[in-house]
Amino acid sequence: MKKISVYIVLFVCLGIKAQQTVMFTQYTFNKAGMNPAASGTEIDQKYYYAFGGARQWVGMENAPQQNFLNFSYTIRPPRSYRFWQNVGVYIENDNSTLIGYDGYYGSYSIHFLLHKKMVVSFGIMAGMRNFSRTVGLYDPNDPVLKNSANQLFLYPDLIPGFRLSDKHFFMDVSMRQISISKLRDFKGRKIGGPMQLLPTLYVDYGRKIPINDILMMMPSVAMNMPVLSPPLIDANVMFYYANRLGAGLGIRNTSFLSGTLQIRFFKSLTAGFSYSYPVNAVRYVAQNSFEVMVGMVPMGMAAKLSGKHSVAKCPGLSY
Repeated sequence: MKKISVYIVLFVCLGIKAQQTVMFTQYTFNKAGMNPAASGTEIDQKYYYAFGGARQWVGMENAPQQNFLNFSYTIRPPRSYRFWQNVGVYIENDNSTLIGYDGYYGSYSIHFLLHKKMVVSFGIMAGMRNFSRTVGLYDPNDPVLKNSANQLFLYPDLIPGFRLSDKHFFMDVSMRQISISKLRDFKGRKIGGPMQLLPTLYVDYGRKIPINDILMMMPSVAMNMPVLSPPLIDANVMFYYANRLGAGLGIRNTSFLSGTLQIRFFKSLTAGFSYSYPVNAVRYVAQNSFEVMVGMVPMGMAAKLSGKHSVAKCPGLSY
């Protein structure tokens, strides 16, 4: 029993280090969730909302699942447009088999118009995370877990972010798990053995490259980098046709190859679907992972294209 307990604790600790924060394939769609400074970047978009989820290794019992919901409101000054603000709420869920969490945040961002049409943005999300363990996967008589809590509320969870963007490129930098460092609450309760919540740096960069009047290419890369752990690196290239259809390919480390399809409905509603196929040994057990998102026009779907006959909508202050 003691040996089994050690294996359980080791497995949990390794799992916590491997995937402590949510990472989506369509990170440019859920840009506000990855970096609070990206919320409200477009001054002409008064409301922003998006929701979606991901299912990894479908068919494997207790496979990881992630979900998110985001809503925000842009506060524009009555006269000058040298700066504007955005406030919102963000909720995310990560159920990674043995231990999962629900995160609840309020967000604030401020955006400054710099030289020409470059925008610099600062933002922060503040809230809490509710960690819980899946009781059914543990032996209730295990002495290691005898004094373990079923759930913990950890707060304050602060996520600061910075963003630099214009009509040609974007760059995001944000930090997670800088104000909570251990899976232990203020009363000393913990789940399983002692576990560290590693500070994690998120960085992404992308460019919008017009090909002709109706076609644009947007390559990008995103890195999710926990301290003292291997990073998760996503590289994607998307193509957008007439601001109505987006399609692309991506890769995550040496783990997944993915394909993405995004379709714009009505004026500003878009649905995005990603399918990922594992290129490591996991493919022999569970081959299918997918991700679905729905929300306001994502980055790239409403960009101004080149040429005098461009069909894209181009508000004067849309970046």
